[in-house]
Amino acid sequence: MDKTIFALVIADQSINMVLPGHLAGGYLAATALIAVFHPDLSTSQINCLLIIGTLAGELPDIDLIFFNLAHRKNQNIESHRNYLTHMPLFWILISMIIVSVGFIFNSVFIEYLGWITLAGTWSHLILDSIEYGISWLAPISKKNFAIKKNIHKEDIIYRQGSLLQHFHFITTTYWKTTTIWIEILVSITALTVFFKSF
Repeated sequence: MDKTIFALVIADQSINMVLPGHLAGGYLAATALIAVFHPDLSTSQINCLLIIGTLAGELPDIDLIFFNLAHRKNQNIESHRNYLTHMPLFWILISMIIVSVGFIFNSVFIEYLGWITLAGTWSHLILDSIEYGISWLAPISKKNFAIKKNIHKEDIIYRQGSLLQHFHFITTTYWKTTTIWIEILVSITALTVFFKSF
């Protein structure tokens, strides 16, 4: 039965910030960038950038699709954070390409799209660096950097990568971590900033 469950959000025997925290982080990063630089854009363009920034906060976890598919074949796969989309350099390159396209076509919106993508994706990487760690120097070095190296081992009861295992992780392990409290703080801050903008 659980083989039919396809999870985009999974637990990989490590501390995972879940979807709301990453979306909130992306929103705050985009809001901060816009507040600091005050781009000369229309309200609809600013709103579009805020939406893109919010989604960019979750974008590095797109690798969970490939991780889940690979994990079905090989149970000894390490972590989805070893994939390309969790490398800071990858997002620098993607963002600089977008900024360059904006510069070439003299589009402030496209330039800010690149900067917002960088801010949102890096908010994800920073939040992942709280307890699990990110290979900030990849591909030069695979060494993980974390603020607080505190990986809680979870009991694997359901198929690794399934929604059932993810919910088991959330209810038995995740609430004991520092990460969840930071995620709650980031989410409350994002909601406060959002509602104050009206």
